[in-house]
Amino acid sequence: MSQQRTLVGGPGQPPVGPATSAGHILQLLRSSPAGYSRADLLDITGMARSTLYERLDALFAAGLVYEATPLRSQRGRPPRALRFDDRDKLVLGIEIGHTHAGVHLLSLSRDIVASRRLPIDIGQPQEDVVSRLMEQSRQLLDGRRPVGAGVGLPAPVDPLHRLGLERTVLAHWDLQRLQDVMEASLDCPVLLENDARSMAVGEVRHPFESLVAVKVSTGVGSGIIVRGALVRGAHGAAGDIGHVRVPEAAGRLCRCGRDGCLAAMASGRALLAAPQFAAYRTLRQLVDAYDSDPDVRPAVAEAGRVLGRALAAIIGTLNPGRVAVGGLVGVLPDFLQACRRQILDDAFEPSLVDLEVVPADSRAATAVGLCRLVEESLYAPERVEQMLVQQAG
Repeated sequence: MSQQRTLVGGPGQPPVGPATSAGHILQLLRSSPAGYSRADLLDITGMARSTLYERLDALFAAGLVYEATPLRSQRGRPPRALRFDDRDKLVLGIEIGHTHAGVHLLSLSRDIVASRRLPIDIGQPQEDVVSRLMEQSRQLLDGRRPVGAGVGLPAPVDPLHRLGLERTVLAHWDLQRLQDVMEASLDCPVLLENDARSMAVGEVRHPFESLVAVKVSTGVGSGIIVRGALVRGAHGAAGDIGHVRVPEAAGRLCRCGRDGCLAAMASGRALLAAPQFAAYRTLRQLVDAYDSDPDVRPAVAEAGRVLGRALAAIIGTLNPGRVAVGGLVGVLPDFLQACRRQILDDAFEPSLVDLEVVPADSRAATAVGLCRLVEESLYAPERVEQMLVQQAG
């Protein structure tokens, strides 16, 4: 696999001054939906006119910028806005869960153009699952070529693939092989990311927000955003709270092989394992019985309470402004209410000031987050510079 096709990381703040590269100019334009005039860019960067125009010419030639409608002007001929050219560019977002997958086609403006959901079994061989996903993706694309694809996975994702998956639901998967096969099939760069972290990115409302997003479906995972930046950790395991040990789960065996993990008490898998729910074969069946089965609501509330206790420590550590809880189980009212109540009881008061504990946008957040991560990686300044060098050669 080509090093230049792999999507990792994201942009930093563009520098200003004479050394501003074409990649950083594009980053400036991407940061402003209204665009900038050439005069604006000269003022912001302090570059010589000839240097700026040379770099803009390269961006125009690469199809990365375009001239939009004129900007307002007090008098004389109004200047034309230069904008990042996101027109007709599509990103494929693939959510892989334990029992279901979602395939989404999005514009770079984060609008979902088309979607498909399909049942899968994550325990099947990797090749079988990926083959079905690629078939669905090609049908959804219908001949169109995406600029990139993002894949959300229910396991820690280390960009350098140094973190083992032995204790995860993807223990039998090879992430490097997954990336290679998908890039060959889709003919575009592919980014792999944890599903809960992708959901957190899709939940961000403003550039400097701090939030914790939690996904509670078959398993439990979270994503952490600090002042607009995704926290991945040293090896991609940041936010993997499902395997934090909690007293309530003592003696309960987790899928990872340990006992006492949060996921052994507060996940959909744990709920399904309860003796009173033996009649339910799938988590969807159990969730659908939320209003009709009198045993479901108290069990769901207890799972939410246990999660709230674990989150209280995270909130005291990070002091986020918002906790967004999503997933098939996480959005159930009794789960969220019990989670919120436990957080308020356990967390240190200063960390609770103006804190929101709310449902996540479970149907769209992960796809939107994947789209944003793909865009940030694909158009990172260093990558843009590589692209321009290749085209010039």
